[in-house]
Amino acid sequence: RHSAPRVIRACFPRDPSRAWHSRPHAMQSGESIYDLIPPPEVTLSRPPMHRSAHPGSVNPLHFGKSQRRANGTFGKAPGDVKPETTRFLKRNTGALNGTTNSVSDTFPRARRTTKPPVPKATDRPLMGLCSSKNFIAANAIENILAKPPTKTKPQKATDKKDYGRVPTYLLTIKQQIEFEKQKALREYERSLGENSGLNGSSQTHQTRPMSTDDRDELLYSLKMKWQKLNHAYAGLSFSLDVPSHKRRKEDLEREMTQLEKDIKSLQGKQVVVMED
Repeated sequence: RHSAPRVIRACFPRDPSRAWHSRPHAMQSGESIYDLIPPPEVTLSRPPMHRSAHPGSVNPLHFGKSQRRANGTFGKAPGDVKPETTRFLKRNTGALNGTTNSVSDTFPRARRTTKPPVPKATDRPLMGLCSSKNFIAANAIENILAKPPTKTKPQKATDKKDYGRVPTYLLTIKQQIEFEKQKALREYERSLGENSGLNGSSQTHQTRPMSTDDRDELLYSLKMKWQKLNHAYAGLSFSLDVPSHKRRKEDLEREMTQLEKDIKSLQGKQVVVMED
């Protein structure tokens, strides 16, 4: 069925850019000159009534389902097997045919409760219990007679027995380092002696360990030289079409690699100087 079309009047302002906040007189009085112009009438048509494509005799619960047979699946269909309230397991009708468990009769289990039983509704608690102790006075007397806590002053570092002494573990580490240095020096002298014997030269060379200041100065100079070579290597062009550019790059890489090896050999090791 189709009813008569409804007429709805929609209010659209002529100039949407003019907001209500730009017309304070309209907000104060509640009237506006735009209300004098009648708005256009919009007619809405009603859509046709929905009608189902399925007949009304079909049960909606069976949509898209095939009819099940009685025993066509694993077992019977749900709802076919209903329990019988009169058929239940009764006493002395099981598989043991009424035999009793002798183990349970021989060793009866005593029921142990870890919690106290729940009080009954008729039990009345003990009421009217009170103490004659004055807790305020007892607390005051206890605090008055209490002794003040004794504060122990922290011991000064200068009063300790081991003040100013080198720890034992540092002395042990120094001894180990010195032993390793002497061992490395003897090994180096022995290798020099073997090399001189193989070469057939009777000339002996004196060796001495390099001082820490000399080693640091040598390391600093090697690192400065490596930094200059690295700066020159970074300034090379990306294109290596010219043979001279390629040769220059290979020379810089060779020198930087050798400097890195020398710096690594000087760091953290005992350096021995051989004098002629």
